[in-house]
Amino acid sequence: MRRLVLISICLTFILPAIAGAKDFRSNTAAEGGYIWLFMYDKRAARIEVDPALTYGGTLFQIFHFSWARNMVGEVHYLYTKARGEGFEWTGDDSTVFDITVHHMSFNPGYVFEGRRLHPYISGGFGAAYVIFQPLEDKEKSEWDLDMNLGGGVDYTIWETGMAALDRVDVGIRARYLYIFNRNIVDTAINGLAVTLRLNLRW
Repeated sequence: MRRLVLISICLTFILPAIAGAKDFRSNTAAEGGYIWLFMYDKRAARIEVDPALTYGGTLFQIFHFSWARNMVGEVHYLYTKARGEGFEWTGDDSTVFDITVHHMSFNPGYVFEGRRLHPYISGGFGAAYVIFQPLEDKEKSEWDLDMNLGGGVDYTIWETGMAALDRVDVGIRARYLYIFNRNIVDTAINGLAVTLRLNLRW
């Protein structure tokens, strides 16, 4: 219920602002790279998670308002599956597990538009679907609120001159995630994702 109230409040402020935009451009980006996940639990001596591949995408709009230009609204998704090991955790000397994370968020942001180089920042709240699978025990899964903050830079490699597709960018992005986990660990799950991305501006 509290999540629905929070979402409603956010939309109350965001939607009228979007409706007042004077101009906007659509972007679709695919990305892939590595993520480093960190898990903390007071019942464990330590928990180690191997770096893992991550991939996903972003749909975003760049809005121009009368009071500001180059504002960003994006819907972001990342998927990863990693192998980890907890030591002296839940009564065992060692617990080997797989952890899968689906991260989805809505992020406002800002892009510093240049001739070919386009740095940007963004951050916001979303949801993470976390699947925890010990190799010798049953699976646990849950939905959690999460937050993220990051940025990156795109470089234009092709200005198409076409009406539909304006340009093609390649870039790099770094993003910090904090997952408000409730049951899998008793303290926190967070991570750092570094990805390369291909962006198409329409």
